[in-house]
Amino acid sequence: MTRTAAIMQPTYLPYLGYLHLIAAADVFVFLDDVQFARRSWQQRNRIWGAGGEVMLSVPVQKADRDTPIDQIEIADTEPWRERHLGSIRHTYAKRPFFADGMAFLDDHLRAPTRTLADLNIALIAAAARKLEMTPELVRASTLDAPGERSDHLLAICRAVGATDYLSPTGSQDYMADDGVFAAAGFPVRFQGFVEIAYPQGHGPFAPYMAFIDAVMNLGWTGTRDLIEAMRGESGVP
Repeated sequence: MTRTAAIMQPTYLPYLGYLHLIAAADVFVFLDDVQFARRSWQQRNRIWGAGGEVMLSVPVQKADRDTPIDQIEIADTEPWRERHLGSIRHTYAKRPFFADGMAFLDDHLRAPTRTLADLNIALIAAAARKLEMTPELVRASTLDAPGERSDHLLAICRAVGATDYLSPTGSQDYMADDGVFAAAGFPVRFQGFVEIAYPQGHGPFAPYMAFIDAVMNLGWTGTRDLIEAMRGESGVP
């Protein structure tokens, strides 16, 4: 029996490609034990409104440069949660599934979370449930998997009992340079994500927005159907 693993850093309100990867995996591992990258998708993402792109960023406490993601604390002295909810409400108030999307965000953005990883993972896990995705969800920080770069990814795959690894396409070059999976004879496939345009209510289609953009425009069922269609387009089984 095959058991496909996918591994990604926990990101804030990730784009549809992230959920597309979760949908194709049997076990999805949040890579929360690697160094935090400031001003990355780990702490911010974009929504799309009539006035164009709006960036939402989660403020975090100062930390040493090599601090892993799971130890990064949110700076809740700032009222960022209300600001994000206000921006999202203003941007999507007239979209057809606004009520469904806003209820989800009100529940999960207001929930108290101390660390950025806790916030991101809770949001992603809740979205996956709403989209009826059923892979096992694991945090890398609980696995004690050794190594760096590709060695670490392979150790994670083995720790969760995977038979093959489904990787984002963006990792293809450095994984080829490392040669770790090839040397181990461990099967690797690449995601090949292709986004499909959907109605956003204004302007030309803007891809790679936070997944909540699709939910506000298509609803949870429509977003699930879109991700399934993307899986067919990309060739991921």
